[in-house]
Amino acid sequence: MKVIRGLNNIDKIPKGSVCTIGVFDGIHLGHLKILNKVIRKAKKEKLFSLVITFHPHPLKLLKPRQEIPLLISLKHRLLIMERLGIDYCFIINFNKKFSKMSPLYFLKNILSQRLKVKILFLGENFRFGRGQEGDVNLLKKMSKEFGIELVIISPIKHRNKIISSSWIREELRLGNLNLVSYLLGRPYSIYGRVIKGEGRGKSLGFPTANLNIEHEALPPCGVYLAKTHLKEEIYPSLLYIGKRPTFSKKSDYNVEVYLLDFKDNLYGKYLEVEIIKKIRPEKKFDKISSLVSAIEKDVRFARQFFS
Repeated sequence: MKVIRGLNNIDKIPKGSVCTIGVFDGIHLGHLKILNKVIRKAKKEKLFSLVITFHPHPLKLLKPRQEIPLLISLKHRLLIMERLGIDYCFIINFNKKFSKMSPLYFLKNILSQRLKVKILFLGENFRFGRGQEGDVNLLKKMSKEFGIELVIISPIKHRNKIISSSWIREELRLGNLNLVSYLLGRPYSIYGRVIKGEGRGKSLGFPTANLNIEHEALPPCGVYLAKTHLKEEIYPSLLYIGKRPTFSKKSDYNVEVYLLDFKDNLYGKYLEVEIIKKIRPEKKFDKISSLVSAIEKDVRFARQFFS
């Protein structure tokens, strides 16, 4: 998948595509329905598949006081899109200037004249342009005039409720991992680069990889069974999410993963960690030896689970 960033690079995208537009935070079942239709249609028509997305999330600019904890980072989104088979992803910087662009200008100048989009797939609740003035009704009126075939996709429901990123964020906050994974259509995972930590895990006999995951949404603090994806390999792992209460009174969250029987240096590498289940909550231990005993018990449990 080729990634093109910024409106100044729009001419690097081949003209005439099957396109969809959205933030696609989490890339859940509803998003997958649209993306897979785009990919299949592009192959059938022998065109390129194109996803237009935005960074940062539009609500970060439009509603700065409203906390929007992203389910996955931009890098993680791109990784999943590439796996699906998208040909091009066009990332538009969602700044004040772009937020003031009228729906008609975006449709005429960006989609029609500059990109020459042939077929456009969108969810029925899609809105765009200054003040979210543009909607599906406007697109239905104007798309034919600009030579764009418009395909509107109905949402997917679960328990009579439309699957949405906001719903998944809430279920993740509550720790309902099974439901989260169902709504995503895949096991919930985090993705980030290994950064240098304080080395406490190594001093305790369990060298962990500290992750900078570049997004805010996390399940509750605790220890989890996990699978770590490194390039083409998958490693049984333990994942810790928490504030290290035994060592510090800091409020910052730490994300650390311990790969069973892995010895190589991971600094600077990107890991995708698939979370399977929670095995215990976070706990403050009175003695370091008690913490070590708890970790040893976690490791034994993990080895038995993965054996």
